[in-house]
Amino acid sequence: MIQLTKIDKPNGFKTENKKIEFVYKGWEEPNRGQEIVYYGVLINGVDKTLEFFSEEKIQLFINEKIETEHPEKNFVFIPYSGLILVDILNFNKTSLAIYFRENGNTIRDRLVGSFFYEENHLLINQRSLTVTNLTTLQKTRVKFEKEIDIEWAFFINSKQIQVIQAFSNNCFVYDLEVQKMIKKSKMINESIYPDIFRWIYRGQQYQTNELQMELLQKKEGEFRSTYFKIK
Repeated sequence: MIQLTKIDKPNGFKTENKKIEFVYKGWEEPNRGQEIVYYGVLINGVDKTLEFFSEEKIQLFINEKIETEHPEKNFVFIPYSGLILVDILNFNKTSLAIYFRENGNTIRDRLVGSFFYEENHLLINQRSLTVTNLTTLQKTRVKFEKEIDIEWAFFINSKQIQVIQAFSNNCFVYDLEVQKMIKKSKMINESIYPDIFRWIYRGQQYQTNELQMELLQKKEGEFRSTYFKIK
């Protein structure tokens, strides 16, 4: 099991964006109950939406699990359709999306999160990962079986990634060098914490790599939250 330390509440690790900004540009409701929100993309205060995407406004997938700029390097991540990594020194764009072929259809894996490390960017999808070396822009794409549903993933060293699964107590380590799972385990002892409903990502700190998670237990329709840090 992962080494966990119980905490009172999450600290709310956040990196303030200085290079990229998403500006609200309106919304529409093409079908009843379907609301589409549009944004513009500003880099260093300059609107790059039309230049990058040939549109004046775009749809973005934005939430607290998606880090959109490197704290130190000149890279930003745009959670647009192709999941775009941009070097803002030369505005080179790299698509990080992963696709699966299922039942005769090609589908893009659903975005879960994004995190910048000192030398890498880690894109987390529902059942896949993309690791991008920020010096060479070499991408390593990792696909998992259909039953895998990822809540979060993080580097535990330069070659291994810890993957925490959603709506379960399961986790595993993926080794980039040998290209396979090398260790499957439980997040926490279920005899001490029974009735586990799911784990929820609550933040990760750059450089120290401290991670905070919420354990959600459900019994007789009632939920109970306990917070932990992983370091």
